[in-house]
Amino acid sequence: MSSFEDITHTLDHISKEMDYLSHHQVVIGFFGAEDSLLLTVVRANEYGAHIVPKKGKFLWVPSRQAIKEFGKSVKTKDVAAKYNLFVPKGKRVACVNKNKKLVVYFYLLRKVDIPARAFIRKTGLDYSSKYKRIMRAGVEAIMYDNATGKQLLAKLGKEGVKDMREVMLRWTKPGNAPLTIENKRGANNPLVDTGQLQKRITWQILPLGGD
Repeated sequence: MSSFEDITHTLDHISKEMDYLSHHQVVIGFFGAEDSLLLTVVRANEYGAHIVPKKGKFLWVPSRQAIKEFGKSVKTKDVAAKYNLFVPKGKRVACVNKNKKLVVYFYLLRKVDIPARAFIRKTGLDYSSKYKRIMRAGVEAIMYDNATGKQLLAKLGKEGVKDMREVMLRWTKPGNAPLTIENKRGANNPLVDTGQLQKRITWQILPLGGD
C-alpha cells in the first residue's frame, strides 16, 4: 500500500510533467536561417515553385555532361573558363564543339515550374494515428512509470524523423521532369538524389508560445 508521501510525490511528478508538455512541443523537419539554401530547397519541394530568370531571358540549366565534369553547382563561367561555350543560332542550348561534335552543357529555359511535393504534411497525415498512440503511451508512462515529458517528446521526434525519411524514399508522384531524369541517369524519385536532404531532417524540443 502506497504511503501518503508516495502518492504526493507521484502527483507532484505527474503535475510537473504535464506542465512541461503544456509548455513545450517537438518540431520535426529542417532548421536553418530563413534565407538558407536548405530551407529554400525544402520550401520549393513542399509548396512548389515558379522560377524565372532574374537577369536575361533564360535560365541556364546544366546538362548531365556539365554536372559530370564540373559538379552539381556548375556555373556558366566555370565551363566558359575551360571551353569556348556558345549558343547555336536558333537553339536553346549552350554547347561546346568537341572534335566537330556539339556537346550540350546547358539548356536555356524561360521558366522552371516545380510541382508541390508536400512530404512534410504527408508525414503528419499518414502517421497521425501512430503519433496519437505514442502520446497516449507516453502519458501513461508518466503516470505509472515515472517517465518524463521530455522523454515522450524525444520519442515523437525520433519516430517523426524516421517516418519523414520513409515518406521521401517512397515518393513517386509527381515525378521528375524529363530533363531532371536525364541528369539523374534515369532516376525518378523527385525527393531523393544524393540522400543529403534526408540526412538533414532532425527534431528539436522548443517552448510553446515563446516561453
